[in-house]
Amino acid sequence: MKLANTKRINEKIREIAQTRQALDMLNAFVTNEVANSAIDPEMIQVMRQHSEEFYIKMDDSFKEKHTVEQVMMRLYIESLIDAYLPGQSKVITFFMNLIYPEFKIFDLNEFNNNPYIKNIDFHDKKQGDFELCYQSYMPYEFSIYDIPKHIDKLHIDIPRLGCFNNEFKYPCISQIGIDRIWMSVTPNEVYTVQPAIDNAKGKVLTLGCGMGYFAYMASLKEEVKSITIIELEQDVIDLFENSILPQFENKDKITVIKADAIEFMKDINDGEYDYCFADIWIGIDHIEPYFAVKEVCRHLRKTKVDYWMEDAFATLLTYNVWNEIIKSFSKINNLEVSNPNPDPSETDLRKEAFIHRLLKNVEISKPEDIDFYLTPKNIIKLINKSKLIF
Repeated sequence: MKLANTKRINEKIREIAQTRQALDMLNAFVTNEVANSAIDPEMIQVMRQHSEEFYIKMDDSFKEKHTVEQVMMRLYIESLIDAYLPGQSKVITFFMNLIYPEFKIFDLNEFNNNPYIKNIDFHDKKQGDFELCYQSYMPYEFSIYDIPKHIDKLHIDIPRLGCFNNEFKYPCISQIGIDRIWMSVTPNEVYTVQPAIDNAKGKVLTLGCGMGYFAYMASLKEEVKSITIIELEQDVIDLFENSILPQFENKDKITVIKADAIEFMKDINDGEYDYCFADIWIGIDHIEPYFAVKEVCRHLRKTKVDYWMEDAFATLLTYNVWNEIIKSFSKINNLEVSNPNPDPSETDLRKEAFIHRLLKNVEISKPEDIDFYLTPKNIIKLINKSKLIF
């Protein structure tokens, strides 16, 4: 990457750096700490009363946009952040004004009436080391429900937090031998898979079976004629075919093939399927299979391919882009900067090397170029055009 040493570019970089330093720290705290917390049941009524007292003092325009529960959630999250970052009220208020519009109090009826959650029974079903079961979100237990909201120009990513105001039981699969929840249909699954469900049509291919949530929801659509599931793990196939698939209304649309997804994709013809949804990774820390599928799908033009959580992967990679910008900035200004990741994993090193190669011939000649390369959707476009192997 080549960076022009101009006043405007230097000002742009310093401005972004100043904003990111504080807000990245807050973001990490909210994602790792707040998202795994819940209001103590004994405190709920106290906080509700305090919020009602605050709410009643506000004008009608405020009351039209906010509920008492939303006020309660904001005050609670602010109190956690204030304890973590005392004396930084301006920074906290700025951050909360960004995170608050993304906060959701989930509609319990909406989730209980979700066709999969409502119609697929997970009681008392086992297959080998796996068991279908239910877990619960307790009232006001926070979780991340979607990929971060990218704020253009500021180049920060705001976590999307939500909670239920009553207990919500959701279906999941546990691995008995290690007493671990293997996968589940939580608000995060519902929100992040919905774009793929909306796009599914015709002959559909899905890489990865999981709990069959995508397959079930897509099979309800009239425009979906068939769904072929590619799954490598026999235990997963057995659990799905014996306990979940028999409950599908449109089970005749479903075909399961035991195969490695990457090897399978090498042999399909372009247009053989109308739509493909790839979901063979656990989350954004599992980026290698995402790239493996991207690379093997390069020849497809007639088949539309969607990748679960792709925007989240792109958001993650913008941090590597930022590091490339900082390296170039430091070099031309003879500055020393500390390594933001002094103990990188093998995956971290691969991401760093990939972005370095991806941006090798990029020239930053104006501030707007920085905006372009720090925007996640533009990273996806660059990856799609590239022939680089991760």
